[in-house]
Amino acid sequence: MLKVSTADDHSKNSHDCNADYKLVVTPATGGAPVEVDFLASDGEYGRRLSLRLAGFSQDGKRVLGILAEGGKYPTTLLFDYHGSDAPVPIVDLKMQFARVAPPGCIQTLEVIGTTASGAIVVESNSEKACGSSRRWLVDDAGSKAQPLPLNTAILGLYESNSGTR
Repeated sequence: MLKVSTADDHSKNSHDCNADYKLVVTPATGGAPVEVDFLASDGEYGRRLSLRLAGFSQDGKRVLGILAEGGKYPTTLLFDYHGSDAPVPIVDLKMQFARVAPPGCIQTLEVIGTTASGAIVVESNSEKACGSSRRWLVDDAGSKAQPLPLNTAILGLYESNSGTR
């Protein structure tokens, strides 16, 4: 389950809003759910917040999803939870796709799977003909998104059946 909670950031002379993002994981073996705090942000009150679970890797060891915030400083981030106590890798998709589409082109980004080597595959779509629908490899090293090479097999994600997307 994904969870976001918001509250006034209680700063002096500010009416900004703090958003805390959590992943709540119930172990398959039973037991109490584990809450993983993976991001906190501070921004303008009333900004749009979106949190989407894309699915689970084929081996069941990763949970992938996208969170986006609107407002004065919009952002789109991909999270890649590996089921451990290690920090959750966060990929800045806005930065990785900054030079992929022409200015003013609004793209929708969706995680659609991984490669056999574990690289994350993202599909970009645009409403207008300002950019082509393409598939890309992204990583958490901060480099630019790379076009998915032809004939690269994509291991699709197991999607959430709860309808919470």
